Amino acid sequence: MAKKKRGSLKPTLDNFGAALKEVLDGITEELYERVDRGLDKAANYAQDKLEAATPEETEGATGQTRSSWETNFNYTNVRYINNTRVNDQGIPVVNLLEFGSRGKPFIRKTIEAEQENIINIIKGEIENVGTE
Repeated sequence: MAKKKRGSLKPTLDNFGAALKEVLDGITEELYERVDRGLDKAANYAQDKLEAATPEETEGATGQTRSSWETNFNYTNVRYINNTRVNDQGIPVVNLLEFGSRGKPFIRKTIEAEQENIINIIKGEIENVGTE
């Protein structure tokens, strides 16, 4: 028969709390890393779709607007996709295309059409966090 021990459960509970915190911190860190990877992939995917949807000829400058898309990866859990082409007056060409009276809107349509794919790319990266 095992010998009975006297004492408190407090040290055991303290160890449990520390162990649980360590596990949860690891899962949280892994989740943030996966979200960032998912956002990277989703941003690249969205940029490719925007490039493909950009009208080829805008104000006589074939392909300049299409090749001016870039993604900013500088922030944690945030990605920005921007088009850097501006006209002679410094107005972003994509703003004129999207909102101008003679525009050819395509940005909102493209993102809305690809929204589910973009979400699935991110979800695919974060599934099963903490189970591996």
